[in-house]
Formats: sequence, structure tokens, C-alpha cells
Amino acid sequence: MSEKPEAHGRAADAAESQSTLGWVGEWLGLSAPTQSKGLDKPLYGPGGAAGIKAEQVIQGDVNDCFFMAPTAAFALDNKDVISKSIQQNKDGTFTVTFAGARDKPVTVAAPTADELKKYAQVGGGGVWPAVMEKAFGKYLKDNPAERDKILGHTTSMGGWFLSDPQEYADAGRAAAVFKLYTGIDPSGVRLAGDHGSSGVRDLLTQAFSGEKHSAVVAGIAKGNQTALQLGLHPEHDYTITGYADGIVTLRDPRAKTENNELGRHMASANGVFTMKVDDFARAFDEVLEARTKPVLSGGGAIMIGRLPFRR
Repeated sequence: MSEKPEAHGRAADAAESQSTLGWVGEWLGLSAPTQSKGLDKPLYGPGGAAGIKAEQVIQGDVNDCFFMAPTAAFALDNKDVISKSIQQNKDGTFTVTFAGARDKPVTVAAPTADELKKYAQVGGGGVWPAVMEKAFGKYLKDNPAERDKILGHTTSMGGWFLSDPQEYADAGRAAAVFKLYTGIDPSGVRLAGDHGSSGVRDLLTQAFSGEKHSAVVAGIAKGNQTALQLGLHPEHDYTITGYADGIVTLRDPRAKTENNELGRHMASANGVFTMKVDDFARAFDEVLEARTKPVLSGGGAIMIGRLPFRR
């Protein structure tokens, strides 16, 4: 027997009322936001953790190049830094424990379809970049004091208005991310004055010699006119993927190069481009090399100061 028409009306009114109350509850902070089911995608691609690659890291709509560029740098020759951080749980969630904060593990649900549209993108290599980004955002959300150190600024009003964990990772410092990943301060050089390239040459030669290369990131400070003229973006971090014969290979974590404020962009193939080291030294203001082991004496460059937060 079918229901009477008025019964359908009452059911619809009740559903609408419940939906409205739920939204108000979320807005007032009285209930947790409704989460859509995470996608049924593997953590890694067909090759498992060994198949982790830098090109799988693609920055979304959050200004978190300072996190995505170092993450891509580890994905080159230090994949274990990433794979050892992630634990996949039986209930479909993921627990991420950063080496620099072992006492503060973070558990997040699988990234939803909506999150994958807005934040870290996912290709054929699994959802690991999106999981790491989501866990990083939740770490910042759950640890306000650490958030202020990593971002270099205070999130307005404590971030109460932010709807997703990823949104807490808005503009920060790559050096702090390297330390969070490894527990050890990175080394690096701060390019200033005449932007001499000798220190950069030494660091990159050391970082990219031998069979296993270091994770290296380069940043551009606000107002760098050389960078602007070359089509690069000030207040942005790039992954250095290689160095040989005076040529630096870099990758934009957005996996593409876009027009800057002068309407110029560096030509690239999926965000990857090359520069002569002398041009690189003029266009960039900071180079950071991650350390997975403490440097006890000699060797390596010394970090001189830190640039402001970057997007």
C-alpha cells in the first residue's frame, strides 16, 4: 500500500529540518562536519612504496608549496622518509607519524572526492600525497604552538572558520617542514647581496653526488625581480630534482608553471625545467638540504637565517 501524499510532505519537511539543524550545529561547532566516504584508491601505486615518485606530488588550491616541495624532494631518493611515516589502518584511516613529532601521531580518514578536487591531486600513484597533506594540516590544527612555528605566522582567530584540515597549511616555511619530516634541522645557504653562486655550487654538488641524492628545495623571496623576469614566482618553493655540469633541474610542486604577476612563466614540461647555476643563484634566495642524520663536524653548508613564509 502506498503512503498518502501528505506523508511524503512531512518526511521531506523533517529531512530538511534535520539537514538545516545539522548545518547550524556544524557552524556553531556543536557537531562534527559530515564527511563523505573516502575514495577506494590504494595508498601507493602498483609498485607499492617503492613506486613513490616526485611527479605524484601535485599542489592543489592551498598555499602549501612549502610542504609539497619538500615532500616531492623526499619522493626522489628518500622514499622511506615518507613510507615509514604512514600506517594504513584496518578501518580505512591512515596514521601519520612525523619523525620530528613522534609523540604526536595524526590519524585521518581517507581523502574524499571533494578533497581531491580541492587539495593535493592524485594520479596513478595512489593517494599517499593527499594523505600526507591532510595529516600535515591536521597536525597543524591540533598543535597550535607548532603551527605558529612552522607557518611563521598566527592563523587568524585560531582557524575556527576553516572547514578542512588541509586549509591550516596555508603559507609556511620549508625549513620547518624538513625538520618535521626528519627531526633534524636542514642545512642550506641564504643567497644575498650579489647572489654569488659558489655556495650553491658546493651544496648542490654534494647533495647530488653518489648513488643516493639528498632532498633539496629552493625558495624565492618576495620582490625578487630576477625571478619575476624569468617567469618564476616569488614567495614560492620549488623542488630541486638534479644538478650536473652546472645545470640545475627544478620542479614546481603545482606540476605546471603559470604566469606570474608580470604575465611571464618559465617554460616547463609538467612543471620541470632547467637553469644554469649562475642564473639560478640570482633568481633564488634560499636553498635547503634535508638532513636525515646529524652533521657532527665539517662538511655541508650552514643555514643563515630564514626567509619569510612562502605560498
